[in-house]
Amino acid sequence: MAHADPRWQQLRVAFSTELEERVRDLNRLLLRLEQGEGGAQERAGTLDALFREAHSLKGAARAVELPSIEHLAHALESALDRARRGAGQPPPAWFDAVYRAVDALTPVYTASVEGDGAAVPGYDEVLEGLVVEAEPSEAAPEPVAGPPVAPLVAAGPPAAAAAAPAEIPSTPPTSGPPPPAAGEPAARATAESVRVAVAKLDALLAQAGELTVTHIRVEQRLSDLRELRQDLYTWEREWRAARSLRSGLRGALGAERANGAAGRELEALLRFTEHAEQRTRAVLQHVDEIVMQLRQDTAHLGLVSNEIEDEVMSVRLLPVATIVGPFERLVRDLTRQQGKDAQLLVIGGDTEIDRKILEQLRDPLMHMLRNSVDHGIEPPEERAAAGKPRAGTIRLVAAQRGGMIEIELQDDGRGLDPDRLKASAVGKGLLTQEHAAALDAAAAIDLIFQPGFSTSPTVTETSGRGVGMDVVREHVERLNGQVRVESTPGQGTHFVLSVPLTLATTRAILVEQGGQMFAIPSATIDRTARVREGDLVSLEGRRAAEIEGHPVPVVELADVLEREHTAHPEGTTRTWRPFLVLRQGDRRIAMLADELVGEQEIVIKSLGWPLRRVRNVGGAAVLGSGQTVVILNPTDMLKSGLKLIGSGSLPARRQAAVAAPERGRHRVLVVDDSLTTRTLERSILEAAGYDVAVAADGVEALSVLHEQPIELIVSDIDMPRLDGFGLTAEVRRDDRLRQIPVVLVTSLDAQEHRERGVAVGADAYIVKSGFDQGQLLDTVSRLL
Repeated sequence: MAHADPRWQQLRVAFSTELEERVRDLNRLLLRLEQGEGGAQERAGTLDALFREAHSLKGAARAVELPSIEHLAHALESALDRARRGAGQPPPAWFDAVYRAVDALTPVYTASVEGDGAAVPGYDEVLEGLVVEAEPSEAAPEPVAGPPVAPLVAAGPPAAAAAAPAEIPSTPPTSGPPPPAAGEPAARATAESVRVAVAKLDALLAQAGELTVTHIRVEQRLSDLRELRQDLYTWEREWRAARSLRSGLRGALGAERANGAAGRELEALLRFTEHAEQRTRAVLQHVDEIVMQLRQDTAHLGLVSNEIEDEVMSVRLLPVATIVGPFERLVRDLTRQQGKDAQLLVIGGDTEIDRKILEQLRDPLMHMLRNSVDHGIEPPEERAAAGKPRAGTIRLVAAQRGGMIEIELQDDGRGLDPDRLKASAVGKGLLTQEHAAALDAAAAIDLIFQPGFSTSPTVTETSGRGVGMDVVREHVERLNGQVRVESTPGQGTHFVLSVPLTLATTRAILVEQGGQMFAIPSATIDRTARVREGDLVSLEGRRAAEIEGHPVPVVELADVLEREHTAHPEGTTRTWRPFLVLRQGDRRIAMLADELVGEQEIVIKSLGWPLRRVRNVGGAAVLGSGQTVVILNPTDMLKSGLKLIGSGSLPARRQAAVAAPERGRHRVLVVDDSLTTRTLERSILEAAGYDVAVAADGVEALSVLHEQPIELIVSDIDMPRLDGFGLTAEVRRDDRLRQIPVVLVTSLDAQEHRERGVAVGADAYIVKSGFDQGQLLDTVSRLL
């Protein structure tokens, strides 16, 4: 029955959220019951909790007039009640029927919202299956190999719950419901709570981040004021030193002061200097007071901003256990389907992580679990023959390490065979036979992250399509994290995913390279230090630094970022070089930079088109000074550094620069009203060897064009004062500028906009939705 009342619609949305939670709890409790955890008392408590879940769901469905859900919940309730009255563990057929009913709840709800839930194919069969008697047995049965219990349709969250709200606990009432019985989810007997849409929490967190930025800026102003105060102290000391000069001048010109005009003027000047000294002392005293008050206000602002950010973050944080329920069910179904036996052990499920990161880790972890069951865990007979327990074990361990969260997934299966991986890569054309033979075991294992790689000879529902681990790595790296793997043939495979605790703010090391500032998340840096150029050693023909008694390969940050090296006056050298060390598993790389500026808290700003995926770039931030800095992606930097070390040569761009130093650098003008876009496009072009000037709109661009020699213009279209079309038209009307190529980079992709760009004289038109840095560089290179 459809209702137009907005309040009724809100009730339906609330029910969809409740349904999602109860389906998750039903699956979790069923798994606990099927695994036979505890004795008879614990089993009875679990059955009671399952019964209450079904009963509460039936009542909620009746309240929102969903008869199909109500009937299904009633049948489920009856099946659970029969099991409660039994004397032992229910048989496998009973579990299959109940799992099928739980899987049916979501699709039946979706169909009920769209029309009639009872019309869903298989609905009647699900109801009939719940009539299976819960025959008692003395002990939990061994897992039965056979086909999986297929859900009615593909399981997923209710349609109305696509943007599930977060639940925020509030102050508990003085009286309330009694504590939950054994096995009952604690959430059901919780204190009062309110539901808040995640989008609102995101907006609140963004504002908390802006407050942090404001605090950083105020700290910068305080630092500026302290410098001004120091200048005033210096000035005041100079005034004091001049007192004896004034006294001597008065004594030497005593008679002239009384009789001549020059003397009177000199006396007036001396009195003015004395008054200026007094004013200087008064100003200095006032500045001292302002500094003291501003220091107190800044400390209070920092305390408040940190508390607000921590409170908002605590609301956004969710325990890892919230996504584990489907994983347990996944392992259960896959092992039954493949005739295997395995259990999933979760350790550190109460470790909390940002909801957004947790949601983005769900699919990668699910895929890795499928691989563990499909490729890792052996059949019981094979495990027994190898001297292993017939049942395999998969461990999922979550823990916080500083500002990072590490999630480990480890199985005790057959492990990864490097020789088989190499052969598979050669067979699929990913490697040549010679290249494969040169790979060590670690590099061979890393092949699983190559697109299109698979060792499965056939395509099944769980493997063989060559789509998977490359996507896992891409997901993790998109979160500014990294994934590494270790494996021992015959003993198992160990994956470690490292991701930030939050994507909102982070501590970062500020690094200056080639006159530009960059930020690198502190949690990803193993250490920072300085080294003498003469102390660098040679390791297999490459530079290395000795750190903690071990040689660590050294690369230049300029080479990693593909930027020109900083020029130094002829005849001068840098004795000491600052460096930072990045680590990936057991591999470490030291990167030499021009200067390590310091460490501070930064608010991460994600990038949209056309800068969403720029190599080595993970975002942007605005410092307290107002300067925009690029946040580097440590994972990409490690890849670039390892590639440089592996090649043993300079980047092609640097080789060309060394071979032809006399060649001039082209000068390009970037025009965009977005500070972030201007900065990132400038970085892309400067990294390719261009000199770059910037302007915020067309009017400013014309001013730059008349003051500096510009060879090419890269411009946005939608800008204040004078847009990109108008700028191009003005350039073509000016005899001195009309030969300059113009590239329009814009989100306006309609045909009329392209035609207008051609009409005003643009040489190229790049749409941001299909843009990458290679396309821009190719276009600029072609036009120049």
